[in-house]
Amino acid sequence: MSRSSTTTKRSITKRTPAKKAVARKTPVKKKKAANKTKITKAVRKAAAKITPTPIVKRNPLGHLLIEKILRESGFRGGISTSKKLLDAYSTDESIFSIRPQVVIQPKNRHDVEIATKVIAKETERFESLSLTPRAAGTGLGGGSLTDSVVIDMCAHLNKVGDVTVKKKAITFTCDPGAMWKNVEKKLKEHDAYLPPYPASKDICSVGGSIANNAAGPDSLRHGHCSEWIQSLDVVLHDGHTYTIKPLSYREFKILIKQNHEHSRIAKEVFALISKNEKEIKANKPETAKNSAGYPLWKVVPEGIAKFKKGVGTFDLTQLIAGSQGTIGIITHLTLRALPIPENTSLIALPIFNLENAAESISKALKYNPINVEIFDALTFDLALRNPSFFKDRLDKSLYYKVMFQMYTTYHVRFRRKIPEFIVLVTLDEETTQKHDPIKIAKSLSEEKVKARLVTNPIESEMYWQIRRASYTLSKFQDKTKRPAAFLEDMTVPPENLSKFFVRIKALLKEFNVTAAVHGHGGNGHFHFYPLLDFTNQTTPALVEKMSEKFFSTAVKFKGNICGEHNDGIIRTPHLNKMFSKKMLNLFKETESIFDPSDIFNPGKKVNPRFDIKSSMRTTN
Repeated sequence: MSRSSTTTKRSITKRTPAKKAVARKTPVKKKKAANKTKITKAVRKAAAKITPTPIVKRNPLGHLLIEKILRESGFRGGISTSKKLLDAYSTDESIFSIRPQVVIQPKNRHDVEIATKVIAKETERFESLSLTPRAAGTGLGGGSLTDSVVIDMCAHLNKVGDVTVKKKAITFTCDPGAMWKNVEKKLKEHDAYLPPYPASKDICSVGGSIANNAAGPDSLRHGHCSEWIQSLDVVLHDGHTYTIKPLSYREFKILIKQNHEHSRIAKEVFALISKNEKEIKANKPETAKNSAGYPLWKVVPEGIAKFKKGVGTFDLTQLIAGSQGTIGIITHLTLRALPIPENTSLIALPIFNLENAAESISKALKYNPINVEIFDALTFDLALRNPSFFKDRLDKSLYYKVMFQMYTTYHVRFRRKIPEFIVLVTLDEETTQKHDPIKIAKSLSEEKVKARLVTNPIESEMYWQIRRASYTLSKFQDKTKRPAAFLEDMTVPPENLSKFFVRIKALLKEFNVTAAVHGHGGNGHFHFYPLLDFTNQTTPALVEKMSEKFFSTAVKFKGNICGEHNDGIIRTPHLNKMFSKKMLNLFKETESIFDPSDIFNPGKKVNPRFDIKSSMRTTN
């Protein structure tokens, strides 16, 4: 997830009475805007199929009473309904704006338990009450937005625990609000790192990354965040904390004999998977990366029959990770880490013809690279035109060296013709000991694709600086508009990458929008953010129309609409494009098993309840 944002981390001191919520209505003019395509009957018909569940009618009394009830129950953290704070929590990095009624900031795990118990009890009287976890607010799908109670996990629950190294096995602990950059700093003291790091690691939290099941450049080899979990402490709907971890069949049998909610949930999820195993397997996405829905296929990965014979594990952490706080609230994490790879080699492939992209990447994958990253011509062009952008990202001496390298690459290596894509392939030492990296580069080259081994560390730094800056650089195209996150997470099998992107470029042209593109080429995973004007009243209709066409295109090329940024508000209504009706019902059953009263972050993953158009932000 590559983006730039200011982390929402405020200690609440002021407490004012809650104000009655006023529904925001955005009038949509019928007058046609210049250069905008009319919404066709087909699009209207498609949109009708994804109409969200009507929003629960608000009873403001529940939110007015919540501070008093929380305090009486022993909640020690911050509670506020101040206008300034509610405004701050009304947006994240997504295209939406939804105003919460109350913001709470728990001091500790016990506060989270109290808040959960209070909401669970009071929702019987006031059904509009709910509890939505929020971390650093860098999510792109609107997953942390709510019209009820926000529980901010970053304000106080942000400690980084100990790093343990035993027989080359590295683990560490942290709170959900611990910032990734602080965890990374602690791990570096032990020459270790967390492999699924997102590109937004400088601004996001570890808990938020787990809740979204994030995955960054090294995910090609090392997968999503969910694959690095050793255990999670989670507050479930009954307001008690349970340690959830992978279980052997013997451990599973012991658990389900106990009398508590973790036991009941484990038993019912196991029964659900056992009964519907064939349907679940049939709906498993074909792409390596996916954060859509609840991945029931990962809970018993070896299959029910083998598990009963003692093979494999039963792992509910695979549902907690990526659940966006819809089935429980993470209060503590124990994760695995790896030694930082040393003596890696970088091969750069400038691709001037899109038709060569898929074949070049497929060849690179044969060498088991750590990552295969891409960025497009527009990204490189924006870097060339905005060199001062990098001043804050680099030390002064390094800045001038990197900028000199960038312009030298453009004028000398590229002969003033920017490639359609630049592909970056990182190889580990084991691979380069078996195969000469110069020969690998030659094997990846063709008549129109000249790959080369990058031996200059300044040149390597230049490429990675541009790759990581793609999202932020896109803002320089037009400062009166906003790079819109709603199409940015589509993934296709790498062999379909070229055809897919040719179609994407045609669609961008059709809608008369521009977008800088970057992503994880080895996974066939693109990130791109069309520049839109959210002060324009026609933009919500445009977003709906573009979503319909682009998402359908991804599925057509055997891909999915949600590789690592999760469903949130924007993609939840479109999950029927990826999954069967029966599978969508299994997702609903799963959510209901964990959260019978739907107190945790309703409207995300299942049962969409926020209207996409009326919930859209109106500022850039």
